[in-house]
Amino acid sequence: MRVKPFGVAVLATAVTLVAALCGGAAAVTTAAPAYADCGDPGQPACTGPVPTVDEVVAIMDKLTDSDIPAATKSDIVTPGFTPEEAGTIDDHLNRMNADGLLPLNFVVTDIQPAPANLAGATVTSVGSFHQRSAHEPVVLADQDGHWLITHDTAMTVLDNFWYNANRRFPVVGGI
Repeated sequence: MRVKPFGVAVLATAVTLVAALCGGAAAVTTAAPAYADCGDPGQPACTGPVPTVDEVVAIMDKLTDSDIPAATKSDIVTPGFTPEEAGTIDDHLNRMNADGLLPLNFVVTDIQPAPANLAGATVTSVGSFHQRSAHEPVVLADQDGHWLITHDTAMTVLDNFWYNANRRFPVVGGI
């Protein structure tokens, strides 16, 4: 039986934002904004609220918790998952749990503020061979003082964790 991946639809702006926050370069072509934001060339660095390491770890822990149905994770994911996505996520997390790969252990670094009540961070999962991941850039949104992971970021990291859990040679970072 072939298992369908989570499916990833990453917005070009999110990729550009994460690349800028994490110091990388994104080979994504997007229309230039009609205005300049903090962090843009010639503009001051972004300042503003950012989540704590503990807040990001708590989001990642809940996101990858197989005991919490994905359909109910809208308190940490914005916007929430569709019913089809939730079903696939639950299936994959339950399989990872059955294989002894959950819970994942997260290391969070490089938390940076961004425009529009957003922040970026780098998340890595550490542990056994199939629990380890490459450094994952994540985008978080501040909604009334409560930090949530963006839908596209959540789908991307979940897909990457699933990929590593089921491949002979997972993609890992230099830890």
